[in-house]
Amino acid sequence: MSPQELKDQKLRESYRALLLLLARKPMPDISVTELCQQAGVSRTYFYNHFGNFDEIILAAQEQEISRYLRELPNFQQVDLIGLMTRYFELAQREADNQLLLVKNGKIRVLMATFQQVYRRLLAESRILANSPLAAEAYYIEFFTGAVINLSVTWLERGMPESPRLMGQKVGRFLLRT
Repeated sequence: MSPQELKDQKLRESYRALLLLLARKPMPDISVTELCQQAGVSRTYFYNHFGNFDEIILAAQEQEISRYLRELPNFQQVDLIGLMTRYFELAQREADNQLLLVKNGKIRVLMATFQQVYRRLLAESRILANSPLAAEAYYIEFFTGAVINLSVTWLERGMPESPRLMGQKVGRFLLRT
């Protein structure tokens, strides 16, 4: 196993352990030692890579979104509806974990992850961002809040619409503003 694969595996194990512990008790009641034992990693590993549990969530969520986007065929550039459809597909696939994070007050971490990935995709010119609003201050924060809140509501309602329909809704909502 390459060093990068080992690093990725330790992150996934740490994240999985944190989710298992969060399912049983609130985050303030979880110790670093307990997390490390559950994940099978050392405390040294934790302190060398993370400052707190939120950083594990952020890194794991970003890793998952990035992996999901790489798995998509012919993903060079995507329009807003395509990007949002892909986001809602991922949210659907990770519904239990996302709802667990929301229940534990970690919606801001989900938002930070979304912003990081969105900024990276913009920097790599992988999003067809033809809206003049995209360059305005606070646009990404506005966009993130809208998408994450819509996603959480959709997940809490049991995902009655398809990810594609949700992607189309985001496109329609933003085009009307």
